[in-house]
Formats: sequence, C-alpha cells, structure tokens
Amino acid sequence: MKARLIALRLQHWDTRPLSERRSIIIGASVALPLLAYFLLWQPAHDAVGKLRETLPKLRMQTEQMRQAAAQIEDLRHRPQLAVMDALAVKTAVEESATRHQLRDALTSIVAQEPNGVRITITSVSFESWLNWLRELQTSQHIRADSVAITQLAEPGMVTVRATLTNGNTP
Repeated sequence: MKARLIALRLQHWDTRPLSERRSIIIGASVALPLLAYFLLWQPAHDAVGKLRETLPKLRMQTEQMRQAAAQIEDLRHRPQLAVMDALAVKTAVEESATRHQLRDALTSIVAQEPNGVRITITSVSFESWLNWLRELQTSQHIRADSVAITQLAEPGMVTVRATLTNGNTP
C-alpha cells in the first residue's frame, strides 16, 4: 500500500511544475476550510439552534403524553357502567326533570332505541339546563349526544332540543 502511494505521488505530484504545485496547495488551503465550514460546521450549528427551539416543545408533549397515559390507565380500572334501555332512560330523565322543577318546561320526551331519548324543553334558563345536564351525567350517566339551543328574547332563557343517551350508541 505504501509503495503504491509513493508510486502515485511520483507519477502525479512530482511530475507537476513547482508553480502548479504551489497553486494546488494554495487552492487546497483555501478550499478545505471553506468545505469544512459549509459541509460540517454550518449544518451542525443550524441544527443546534433548531434543537434548542424544538426540545422544550418535545418535552412538553412528552409530559402531556405521560399524563394522558395515566388518565387512560385510570379509566381502564373504572367499572363499566350498566346501560339502561330507552324506557329506563326516559323514566330517569322525567324523574330528574321533576326534581329540578323542569318537568313543566319539558314539552316532549320520546324514547329512542336502544338507549336514548329525544327531548324538547321550551323556555328554560340556560343555567338551569346546564345544572340539570350535569346532574344527569354525574348521577345517571346520561350524556347529551346532540344538542340544539335557541336563544329566546328574554335574557338567559333558551329552548333546547337534545338527544340524551346512556352508554355507547351502536
């Protein structure tokens, strides 16, 4: 190998005139630092800046994922709720509306198979509607599947059309 390098040097380098060798050395001494700068140092320097910007975001995302994983684990260990049929949901909604003095405002309640009801409430305060819905969700595990709320002329009063369900809809 060493002999081959010597032969290449004798064949290509030593045969060149002295002025050409100087030009090549000067060109190489200018070109090599420029190549090193543009091919090695500058991309690395830019990457460090980008990493400084993205690393805190990635750490925040990692923490959010850890929190989400902990919530998922908590939810896995919760007992499964019993699913009520449509008539049981209708009865629970009517009883709850009576307790919250909303039975008179509840103009229509129609059972929908397999485990839901469609309701219409006219002229109810928005705050009362939200409190009632929260109580349905916490005590009966009945949630609003779809809701349409229309504001009335009287401040704070609304008309509500909603579909309430218990459990997973198929």
